[in-house]
Amino acid sequence: MQLNLEFSPPFNEITKKLFETFEFEEELTLSELIDFFEQKFEGFSELVWDKGNKDVFSKFLSIIINGRSYQHDKFLETKLKDGDQIVFIYIYFGG
Repeated sequence: MQLNLEFSPPFNEITKKLFETFEFEEELTLSELIDFFEQKFEGFSELVWDKGNKDVFSKFLSIIINGRSYQHDKFLETKLKDGDQIVFIYIYFGG
């Protein structure tokens, strides 16, 4: 299975890339993908979770799958499919 990832700031500071394609032998869930990145990229989990609490996403984080942002109870159980486009983005407000 191939997944196309986009890492917007500040994620790209950790991954050292804005775009990358990853190959996986088996289907996986969004939760499993996040676990993979937490092991691959030091500091990734600090950007995903609110103060390290693995039950609460950072209030700045938006994860977009194929152009749609999802935030429902079973969001982490979302099964990813071959060719999915996934964006990790921080939403900042200010002026």
